[in-house]
Amino acid sequence: MGGRCGSSRAPARGGGGTVKAKTKAFRLSPLKARVFRLCRLRYRYQYVDRLPPRLRLQDTFGTCLHNTLSAFYRLPPNERDKARLLEIFEAKWSALSPRYRLLPGAEDLHRRGHDLLSQFAAAHDLHAKPFLLEPYLEVHIAPDILLVGRPDRVDEEGDYLHIIDYKTGEPPQEVDAVQLRFYAIMVQEGLARRVGRVSFWYLDGGRLWTALIRPEDLAQAQEEALTLATEIRQEVIFPASVGPHCAHCPFLSMCQYRDEIAQRRQAEGW
Repeated sequence: MGGRCGSSRAPARGGGGTVKAKTKAFRLSPLKARVFRLCRLRYRYQYVDRLPPRLRLQDTFGTCLHNTLSAFYRLPPNERDKARLLEIFEAKWSALSPRYRLLPGAEDLHRRGHDLLSQFAAAHDLHAKPFLLEPYLEVHIAPDILLVGRPDRVDEEGDYLHIIDYKTGEPPQEVDAVQLRFYAIMVQEGLARRVGRVSFWYLDGGRLWTALIRPEDLAQAQEEALTLATEIRQEVIFPASVGPHCAHCPFLSMCQYRDEIAQRRQAEGW
């Protein structure tokens, strides 16, 4: 009699070993790391519960500016000038949903986008030739941990690479460079090229924050990434961190601490 279609068979024996399912690697991105360090409850909402965030004008505005600069620097250098930069921004803005463009405050951001990109055109080389634009990178920092991300831009500077990340907000009093150091690990390991420096380019005011990258900086950043990945995987409570950052949280309307946050905002003025 022939065997039944779809019948299961015992696995072949080879040396008496047991076949083990592959463990899916944990993926840590700079954004995941920033959210977890800022507020573990938000991390749960965003990455564990996967709740839909509220539509925020500033987030969509920032994405529009990033997409504008990416498209602009993909053009041949001789086709780039301030007028073309603003033309691309207008096209990206017009492609946004009418619902977004009609929201209160959207037109103010539209005008602000023109101002920020005009400042950018005056402060930066519009004919530069980036080595890479928004490359997706992932590298193993442990057998079961992947560091993943997409830096805005990578330039060549002699024998070294320069990682650039655009920022649409105002520069903070203290810059948190963890994101850039994580990008440096990914770029150096993924491309087998030395990273010489990393920079935040703040479109508001044209300010620049730059740091040189040494081998010990990357070693420290990798330890930070491993520690953070371990903490995230072991977290079960996800406590909230209430503070001024709550005012801009995309999950504020559904946060279980929203009443406390409202009281503190009124009392502390943030």
